[in-house]
Amino acid sequence: MGLRSWWRGRHDDEEITEAAPARLPERAGFEYGIGPAGLTETNQGIGSTQTDRRSMLTQLYDAYLACPWAWASVNAIGRTITAGGLVTDWDSDDGQGDEEQPDKPDEVLLLERMLAYCNPRENIRQILRGVITDLLVFGDAYLEVVWLGGQPVALYSLDCTSMLPIADDHGVITGYVQVTELGQRAVFEPREVIHISLDSPRSGIFGVSPTQAALLPITSWLFAAATSKEIFRKGAPPVIHVDHPTGASPSEINRWTAQYMQRNVGPRNIGTPITTKGGAEVHELAQSRTMDYLQYLSQKRDEIIAAYGVPPAKVGIIESGNLGGGTGEAQDRTFMVTTCQPLAELVLEALNFHLGRGFGVEGWRLKFRDVDMRDSSTIEEIRDTRLRNGSWTLNRYRADIGEPPVEGGDQPILVDRQNIIVWADMDAASKAGIANKLRGTGPSPDTTDSRSKPLPGLDADTVPGASGQPPDTSGEAVRATYRARLREALAQLPDVDDHAA
Repeated sequence: MGLRSWWRGRHDDEEITEAAPARLPERAGFEYGIGPAGLTETNQGIGSTQTDRRSMLTQLYDAYLACPWAWASVNAIGRTITAGGLVTDWDSDDGQGDEEQPDKPDEVLLLERMLAYCNPRENIRQILRGVITDLLVFGDAYLEVVWLGGQPVALYSLDCTSMLPIADDHGVITGYVQVTELGQRAVFEPREVIHISLDSPRSGIFGVSPTQAALLPITSWLFAAATSKEIFRKGAPPVIHVDHPTGASPSEINRWTAQYMQRNVGPRNIGTPITTKGGAEVHELAQSRTMDYLQYLSQKRDEIIAAYGVPPAKVGIIESGNLGGGTGEAQDRTFMVTTCQPLAELVLEALNFHLGRGFGVEGWRLKFRDVDMRDSSTIEEIRDTRLRNGSWTLNRYRADIGEPPVEGGDQPILVDRQNIIVWADMDAASKAGIANKLRGTGPSPDTTDSRSKPLPGLDADTVPGASGQPPDTSGEAVRATYRARLREALAQLPDVDDHAA
């Protein structure tokens, strides 16, 4: 007896009410491939039956298992999306880290508890990896939601090949039926199944998967791989023509052929010479085309991974000097933006709608935790740049690397080559810099240019060159001049203490 049956048996006399969403007006349009009778258990669309659809999905499954590049592409996408795990976040989070996360409501805590223990056999990462794999192989994915009263309590994965949506001629889902290859049958209400489908060119209930779109290059790759396997299994023998002498009987020709296959074909017979007698002649018709076969396999491989949207480096293909391939970081960004993120959002949208509504969650959402895939040296360079240009304070830098704050570390600074300036003193440092630039620019004694006048608050004795005497260029004199100019410039600033110099 299942959990649902046990609960209904104990609460037959109780009326279980659930807040149902507002019912939308009925649509007027029709879905592609659905006839007047809709989708039924025996008719899954025009020109398709239950058996036909299952055969097509089984073919896609076999292609996914047989082709290593399809397998590698699907796994790369699934593992990348789920690498950080599934977490909850509040809607007001802008990702800048400047707001403190509020306390989680009870509804969110209940949702997290259910996700922490989905069922006795699978965890949430395995379930979601299975969902992504089903989407990439079949174009559709199904999850079973077990309800206890008005709340989800468990989550299970469902086999896509055995699931049959039931819908009317407008495409409105009225239920789901699962019929296994062993004849087992289960009926689900719409709320008990989360159905996620990829985009379809002509709309419809079912999505179109990358595996289905890449079925031709996958099939070509499999035939080319099988041909290469047979060639290498036979030791890559040359293509020859044997001209037997006139009068040779068919039995003698067959005997020679059998001896040739036994003595000269196969890896163990490589290098064994071909011998004839009685005037027979052997000629090589064509040279080995092994490299052509390998090049053909590489071409089909590139077509397969392009259909999945996976960069070569993500499936272990390292091609140095590949024109247009971009750097590793550029490939990572393209992979995340064009392949992983759209698929992740599709899955999250379905989970937030079904599970969030089931638990009554408002203002919070499920998301995949981001994983920083950048090189460690790149991350450190970015941190150092933010610290030097004042975007980060020292304590923000230390918090990012897991170190405790230090006293005075909340002041942003600007590091200009060798100078370190606190941003609060930027105006004073700017005027001091101008004063330093004017050092030694005094005119000759017979000149009355306005530039001969020292800055307000500075006399001629503190401005080298202003009195007509050669300035003292020793290190101590230069430092003393700079300190004097800085003090005078800061004295002219309002609300600035003298000790700031």
